[in-house]
Amino acid sequence: MTMRILSSAQACGFGPVSKLVAITPLLAGSRVDFVGQGVALDFARRHSHRFHRITEGDTSRHEDLAQDLADADLVVSVMDAELVFRAVRSGRPVLFFDSLLGFWLTDRSFEELAARAQLVRWADHDTARYVFDTLAPHERILLAHLLARRSYAQNFPGVPARIAALAATGADHIELCGPIVDRGALEGALTEPPPERPAGLLINLGGFQNFFLDYESHNAYLDLVRRWVSELAVARPELGRILVCGGAFRRGVTETHGDVEVEYAFLPQTEFLRQLAHAPLYAVPPSLTSLHESVILRRLPLLLPEQHYGHIANLRALRGTVAGDIAASLTDLGSRFIVPEDDLEGTKALDRLTRELLTDESGYRRLADHLDTRLAAYQELTEAERDAAVDELGALLGGPALAELLDLVDLTPATAGSPA
Repeated sequence: MTMRILSSAQACGFGPVSKLVAITPLLAGSRVDFVGQGVALDFARRHSHRFHRITEGDTSRHEDLAQDLADADLVVSVMDAELVFRAVRSGRPVLFFDSLLGFWLTDRSFEELAARAQLVRWADHDTARYVFDTLAPHERILLAHLLARRSYAQNFPGVPARIAALAATGADHIELCGPIVDRGALEGALTEPPPERPAGLLINLGGFQNFFLDYESHNAYLDLVRRWVSELAVARPELGRILVCGGAFRRGVTETHGDVEVEYAFLPQTEFLRQLAHAPLYAVPPSLTSLHESVILRRLPLLLPEQHYGHIANLRALRGTVAGDIAASLTDLGSRFIVPEDDLEGTKALDRLTRELLTDESGYRRLADHLDTRLAAYQELTEAERDAAVDELGALLGGPALAELLDLVDLTPATAGSPA
């Protein structure tokens, strides 16, 4: 009998949903359906071969989930806490996956969160809903770990300590794992021939959209990068071709600046990874998914300035590594770029500050000079230095293989409701 799995992923950039796409092949013999919205839905549709059915829907709406939950044997959530809440209230077991366990902010003790998890699981509906809704968004994800049948946390500085602290509350089902990435696609990229027209510089801006940033209005970061890339193309004709990838570039555009062709594109993942596998120079914001992909493909990234507050936290954890120390960062440009230590408010402040640079010529020139200097330092690294830096990142990010951990979970419908 085929296991019926309902899945979704947090719609913040491509990180969460790309992990879901990486997980589905590991659930062999199962029917995996997807319900979601925003950038998660866009990415899932581009990887429709990984799902039995894809439906646009909001996991916070009962009517969008009720029938799918009733039909599901198991729920798989990547950082979508609302889906976990609804699955648990419907009596469905959950596998939960998280790449940012060390990042989530809370002033509550884990003991209090564990007590709230018990209320969400066993109290009447109104009480459970109130207990969940009065938590901050980051706290809901921590609660989701406690509610899941099993949860998997991708390794990063701070994650092992968080797992230990949660285990002290009795939550012994949270496991450390290594990269949650599409290893099949990455291994395939390594066997593909180089592109016919390889880019001298590959820039990856990711999904970009999250709870605040978007492609149309809160998008100053994209405009700043485009201006810098245009100037870089004129100043560095030896680059030949610059390829800038990201979800914002659904309508591809090709421009010529001096002797350099600049292409903005939203490539299929397999093609993007082929480009990355052969890129001599690669630049990307400090996104964890991008870091894992680049390490596996042995391409040291130049880390670009932070798009949102989460990138600030990621870069702090990478300081002391070669990649972290040569990174371009807004925080290196002075106290003007100090933002609130809060995911939403910090992200809003970063968007405001980057927008100000669009009309502040002296401020923009400082940023452009900073980017030029960091790119030059990155290029000066020898091949041996780059290899050592990749190994350094690999040691920091490694962990047990997710495929092997999931092999230990019994994914048969008859036992889906029982502890694994």
